[in-house]
Amino acid sequence: MLVLPAVLLVGVLGAGCAGSSPLAPTRGAETAAGPSASADAAPSDSASTGTGPPVTIVLGSPDRPQARGLGTARPPLVGLGRASSTGIVEDLTWQSWGGPTATGTGTAAYAAPGQPLAAATRERATVVAGDPGTCAGRPAYRTLTWYFPQHGEIPGAHTPLPVCGD
Repeated sequence: MLVLPAVLLVGVLGAGCAGSSPLAPTRGAETAAGPSASADAAPSDSASTGTGPPVTIVLGSPDRPQARGLGTARPPLVGLGRASSTGIVEDLTWQSWGGPTATGTGTAAYAAPGQPLAAATRERATVVAGDPGTCAGRPAYRTLTWYFPQHGEIPGAHTPLPVCGD
């Protein structure tokens, strides 16, 4: 089968162009299938360290009390264990995973500036996981944030939340 050699080749070639990040995305299946298949191939949940086989990067650590979705790759739901629904992002679809940041879209509680949280409505949000490192000894994104572009919010509108239980 061509997939295994292609993954190894991508790992070797990717090490030279991964930049300073130890977690560069791998896409071995696309390489094996050729450029015409790349638009249909699913992105990888793995990253190459350049020194061995790809490793899976997860979101935070499952050690956080009452949290949901942490400690997994590409979680479809993240609940940060808070008493209110403002710490929950549902229906997550990840457009990127494995690089310096992971980006996706989901549904989260939005309260307009000056409005109480009780007035929040569930709206589409852009979600960003970042600060790759380790959580509980595993490669992980250590922060998570989301914002609402349809309401004029931009990346960095909210302080990233820590998602490591360390």
